[in-house]
Amino acid sequence: METKAGIILLGQGEGIMKTKARIILLGLVMAVVFCYVTSVRADSDFATGAAAGSGGTGAAVNLDFQITIPSFLYFRVGSIGSIDQIQFAPTPTDVFTPGNITAGTGGDLGSGTVTVSLISNAGAIGNGVDITETNNSSGNGLANDDGTLTYINYAQINTATNNGNLPAPLLSNGGSNSVNIANTSGVITNEQAQWTYTYTNPVTTPAAGTYGGNGFGGRVTYTAAVP
Repeated sequence: METKAGIILLGQGEGIMKTKARIILLGLVMAVVFCYVTSVRADSDFATGAAAGSGGTGAAVNLDFQITIPSFLYFRVGSIGSIDQIQFAPTPTDVFTPGNITAGTGGDLGSGTVTVSLISNAGAIGNGVDITETNNSSGNGLANDDGTLTYINYAQINTATNNGNLPAPLLSNGGSNSVNIANTSGVITNEQAQWTYTYTNPVTTPAAGTYGGNGFGGRVTYTAAVP
């Protein structure tokens, strides 16, 4: 009987231990669940009772969205990926006659005309974008490539635009003229144009020769910048 009783008591002891183990395990699970629910409380909700039933308020969660748009400035004059050259070849009559106008050749559109595009989302409302002209003539104008140190003033080259909202700055020997292109809408600037170049023969007849080109002060740089 003692042996049996001892066996019975031992069996009861094992049962008690198993029950305690189950309680401890359940407690751990509940603790993990509680920690998870607490950690995601900001974007989770738990509805019970009437709220979870038909017609109830349900469970509502929040999700925030944010988009970061970088500022940019796109400017194109002429061909994409290459530098165009505008050329003028006035006739002897044009050269002899002050004020005669000679049409150009070259440009991505031909006939001395280039494509111009200005797009920007930078800056503030009302600031727009400034376009400034500079050149590599050291303030002298287009030099004669025969080395005689004779020049043609950049003021003799004129620029016409087909879009009054996107004019070109006047070319100059000093290279500091600028124009402001107004915002199209809000802070956005989005203008397209065609610039056409012509040459006006000066009052003083220039010496014969070829003037300009990149190596002789003929490189103009247009810079677009947000003021």
